[in-house]
Amino acid sequence: MNSLRPSLSLGFLALATLLSLPMLACSAPAKTPAAQPAPTSGAPVVPVALAYGAPDTDDGTAPPENRVLPPKSGIPPSFSFPAISHFELKNGLKVRVVQRPTLPIADVKLVFLSGSATDGGKPGVATLAGEFLKAGGTGAWTSRQLLDRVESLGSDLRIVTSRDASSISMSVTKDNVETSLDLISQVARRPKFSGSEYRKLKKREMDRVASSAKGDARWAANMVFFRELFRTADGKHPYASYDATTKQLEQVMLYNAKSWYQTHLTPKNAFLVVTGDVTPEIVQQAAEKYFGGWKGEAPKPLRYAEVTTPSAISIFLVDRPKSAQSQIQVGTFGPPRSSADWPALKAANQVLGGGVAGRLFMDVREKRSLAYSTYSYVSGFAHGPSLISLSAGTQTAKTGLTLKALLEHLNKMGSAPLDPEELSTATRYLSDAFLLRLETTRAVSSMTASLGILGLGDKYYDEYRAAVTALDEATVQSTAKKYYVGGHAIVVVAGDADRLQGPLSHFGRVTVIDPDKEFSVVKTVPHNPKATIELKRIEGT
Repeated sequence: MNSLRPSLSLGFLALATLLSLPMLACSAPAKTPAAQPAPTSGAPVVPVALAYGAPDTDDGTAPPENRVLPPKSGIPPSFSFPAISHFELKNGLKVRVVQRPTLPIADVKLVFLSGSATDGGKPGVATLAGEFLKAGGTGAWTSRQLLDRVESLGSDLRIVTSRDASSISMSVTKDNVETSLDLISQVARRPKFSGSEYRKLKKREMDRVASSAKGDARWAANMVFFRELFRTADGKHPYASYDATTKQLEQVMLYNAKSWYQTHLTPKNAFLVVTGDVTPEIVQQAAEKYFGGWKGEAPKPLRYAEVTTPSAISIFLVDRPKSAQSQIQVGTFGPPRSSADWPALKAANQVLGGGVAGRLFMDVREKRSLAYSTYSYVSGFAHGPSLISLSAGTQTAKTGLTLKALLEHLNKMGSAPLDPEELSTATRYLSDAFLLRLETTRAVSSMTASLGILGLGDKYYDEYRAAVTALDEATVQSTAKKYYVGGHAIVVVAGDADRLQGPLSHFGRVTVIDPDKEFSVVKTVPHNPKATIELKRIEGT
């Protein structure tokens, strides 16, 4: 699926929580436990401090103040991303090999520089064509036979379609690397375009979209969010489509999927990443054997029209009648992914809402209890500017107040000074998080693939971490002032239009969208700065 949904692994969440402890500990004085009742006869006497898990002194007095707070972090450990070996086959297929001999395993990934951005006039075709490589079978094998062969290796066949790329990958033991290269080659080069299997896949995709349209407020909000943020004069920006609707999928025929495959899945539009307990020599020999005879030219490059920061606050309300909850998305543009401003922007985002220590979580959720969850993200693409977004899930009655809080924080991020402790926590997290990301061979493989997709150099991760560590308040504040501009954003709310159009009109003109009518505009509500933003709570909402 081609969704862009930043997620936080359990490891990242744990690290974010640990890094936030110094801030949390400083936010309020430690509370003294209440006096305990006298123990009954024969019961052991346990010192209060020990009963509460706190350190105890020999004489039973309270521990000194400096033993209440956790120790300060030490110097971050040294870090270096593994070296990448490069070579290219005669047919134009580029190969990247990352040696990681810590375990006898490897991850094999074939990446194509075409994703859902290449859908053109057929939204959903890239995702359907990609999934069909697995669902349709290959060569002399049916889909079931193909998956049986994959499972016999103790692996799974992963097909991923994002905005800028598509990939076929497997994780295997060291002695099955050549077999996995053979299987991936068969899938990429000899797919079976069976009409009956395609109809089954298409039906599953249409059911998925129908389910999302009915029950996923975030999905509904993003359908409009990307369309409006990447709106151009000709309405054809490659990033403007978040996902396909059921009607759009219905119009993607088998010959459309086959044509997309023939155009985009070629050796000159691809690169191979092999990471793990391997050597460049072994990989090159196997790559020549299984991919050397593959032929095909690169597709024509796409045109990415220029997009600009929103000139004002534009509000779009995706109607979800009788919904008890609302999903809010606020977005604007940041620098290109390759910009020197990127490290400082990431630090600013971490301060704003990159985790449980961020301003959004601590204020909007914890202090004001306005949202179930609230975070901010920065997402880079292979072309054009990056995306800055703030999101929150809240009750219908609190939607106006929550949006007001998000817009206040957007403005404050670019106008108010940073707290040194906030920045220290943010940069420490961003720097040290790389150590968690390097825990698995599969993660290193994905990071290596990202370098190729985004056009970044082999030393990028080392340079990025060094840049983050060297950030100071002035640099981050200057970058935040440049990109976090109050009064310039696209706002999309998925919720009950009948109840929300009034409160939202307080912030600007509201455009109401009907998701059941291909996300078309059904009405507009004029700006009313005197409108009340807080609603009375109705039972169940």
